[in-house]
Amino acid sequence: MRRSVGPLLAVLVAALVVAAPLPASAHAALVGTDPRDGAVLDTAPASVTLEFNEPVTRSELVLTAPDGSRVPLEVSARDREVTGSVGADAEAQRGTYTIAFRVVSADGHPIAGTSEFETTSGRAVEQVDQAQDDESFLHRHAEHLWWAVGGGLVAVGLILWPLVRRRSEVDS
Repeated sequence: MRRSVGPLLAVLVAALVVAAPLPASAHAALVGTDPRDGAVLDTAPASVTLEFNEPVTRSELVLTAPDGSRVPLEVSARDREVTGSVGADAEAQRGTYTIAFRVVSADGHPIAGTSEFETTSGRAVEQVDQAQDDESFLHRHAEHLWWAVGGGLVAVGLILWPLVRRRSEVDS
C-alpha cells in the first residue's frame, strides 16, 4: 500500500499558516474622558477631552446638549488625545450632555462610542434621549467575518483534497 505524503504535507502547511505569529490587530480603546463619564459638574466645561491607549487619526467629536442640540466644537487631535473646545457662543444648559466620538486607530479600524456628563446649572430644558451607536454588526465585525470565511474555505479544501487525490490515483 503506497502512502502519499501530500495530505500530511497539506495539513502541516495549513497548521503552520494558522499557528504562525501574526501582527497584533488590537484596536485603540478609550481610556479616559475629561469630564469623566458619569461626572456631575456645577457648570458646563469649556472643552471635552478623550484619551485613547494609542494614537488615533481622523477624529470626529459631537457634543450634544440636554435639549438634543449640537454644541459647536473646534476639534483637535494630538497623539492619543482628542479635544473639543466649546464655542464661546454655546449656551449652558442644565442636564445630561453626551459626547459621541468616532476615531480611526493606528491599524485603520474605526472606533466609536459615547460618554456622558451632567451639569447642575444653566438654562433648564426638557431632556432629550440621545441615540446610541448606529454602527451595524457587520461593520463592527467585518474583519472577523473575513477570517471565518477564509478558515471555512481552507477547511473545505482540506476535506476535498484527499478525495480528489484518491480519484486521480484510481484513474491512473
